[in-house]
Amino acid sequence: MRKTCFIRKGDKLATGEIQDTAVWLNQTLDKVLEELGDAPVPADSSKRIGRGIACTMQPYGRTVWFHDHASCWLNLESDGSVVLRIGVPDIGGGQAASLCQIAAEILHVPLEDVRPYYGDSALTPLAGGTFATRQLYMSGNAVVKAALALQEKIEQVLTMTWGEHQWQWQDGFAHSASGLKISRSAIYEAANALHSPLSVHTTFHAETGEGYDNRKGRAFKTFPDFTFGCHGAVVEVDEETGAVKVLRYVASHDVGVAINPLSVEGQIHGGVVQGLGYALSEEVIYQEGQCVTTLFSQYMVPTAKEMPDITAIILESHEGKGPFHARGIGEPAISPVAPAVANAIANALGSSLRVRSLPMTAEKIWRELSSVSQE
Repeated sequence: MRKTCFIRKGDKLATGEIQDTAVWLNQTLDKVLEELGDAPVPADSSKRIGRGIACTMQPYGRTVWFHDHASCWLNLESDGSVVLRIGVPDIGGGQAASLCQIAAEILHVPLEDVRPYYGDSALTPLAGGTFATRQLYMSGNAVVKAALALQEKIEQVLTMTWGEHQWQWQDGFAHSASGLKISRSAIYEAANALHSPLSVHTTFHAETGEGYDNRKGRAFKTFPDFTFGCHGAVVEVDEETGAVKVLRYVASHDVGVAINPLSVEGQIHGGVVQGLGYALSEEVIYQEGQCVTTLFSQYMVPTAKEMPDITAIILESHEGKGPFHARGIGEPAISPVAPAVANAIANALGSSLRVRSLPMTAEKIWRELSSVSQE
């Protein structure tokens, strides 16, 4: 039933727009079920085991009618290194490292020769905020645009100075068909002699479109694209206390292309951890209009001790709209966690019981179990 209801590439969405990139919900679901395997046997008769899954369709970038943009400044230095200036706020997701990787790939330079300056919008071109899973899409495409323009200028200098049109790049050097081997430092000097500085400033403008029509309930486009995925959880519920222990967790996402696989895995792990806290323990309580959850000792953020083994499975459809066809993965890893855990708890408790509010604390689960025993 779940697979039958999945949308597919080319389908019309509820808003009226057409899904124009790959939808790998089937693939992510299959990977999760394969990795989860059979449900384990309960530790004792007072424990119940449950498995649950949840799928996600999460937009990245910003809505097309916001007319979003990001700028980048790249230049080749006299020592052959590349300076990357962009105002992206890197808040731990590895945004700056990924941007350096993009520049290094296009400009054929070692990663260690790309020097980034970022974060300070007074000294770097504006790139907007790090939210809505937008930075790789926005700033990544800005770097691609700047790097391609800079590479074109570099090859023009090569042709004008050394008179050859076909150049191959290897080990950071430009090689001609006749056997010339030109360093980036020599290219920099040649550019100066030609009064053609090797510096580029570009701006990437995101997809735009008409606004949502409230009367017709439709849009030609809402977001540039979506990231798809599936999560699966195995939980153990204590019948006597209602306490939940997450035994296994598997998360699979199609990220288009994983520019930095380690960073992608880290984003998925971080999203799952944050989602488990939201699902099971984190609660803001108000009494007579006053917030009484004022300390972390009351808010109950989960620690490493409460975390299960988390398996991240990265799939690549090569159909994203970010750089090199990547897709965003900042927020998509959070949204399926609570429903996956809720389904696992419901599976453990039985079809007649379900906790319908977050967080799904031991007390709420215990009350559900007690109500059945009293009947």
